[in-house]
Amino acid sequence: GRMAGDSEQRLEEQGQPSGGEPFLIGVSGGTASGKSSVCSKIVQLLGQNEVDYRQKQVVIVSQDSFYRVLTSEQKSKALKGQFNFDHPDAFDNELIVKTLKEITEGKTVQIPVYDFVSHSRKEETVTVYPADVVLFEGILAFYSQEVRDLFRMKLFVDTDADTRLSRR
Repeated sequence: GRMAGDSEQRLEEQGQPSGGEPFLIGVSGGTASGKSSVCSKIVQLLGQNEVDYRQKQVVIVSQDSFYRVLTSEQKSKALKGQFNFDHPDAFDNELIVKTLKEITEGKTVQIPVYDFVSHSRKEETVTVYPADVVLFEGILAFYSQEVRDLFRMKLFVDTDADTRLSRR
């Protein structure tokens, strides 16, 4: 057994140069349920077996970047705290699907920057370059079937509701 293991190890190290499509991982759970810490955990895990000359690029994309631009009617609701940001319709799903598809095709994408004060998108965007691993995290990351189907791996983070509320 030992010998076989050794030769496998060697094969893996030679590897092909980083190519192939990015590994897309969906991370979901309740609001503020420690998704970000889970994401950094995954980043660490993936980073531990890195071979020096071929760094794994890991990118985290948040669903929060994809909130829809609110209409003035929705904005006034939001100001009164009556707009439900945890509702699936609060997100621009078409843009999420389009962006994630482009990411898995190894394209460089522009991620919107959402301004929670004006409830609209800022002019600047965040550029995400092709990466080996892309984590998409959000409360409703798995809500849409179309988005779900794009993930190679799905993680659901759960904490009990009490801690969830206190972390908001």
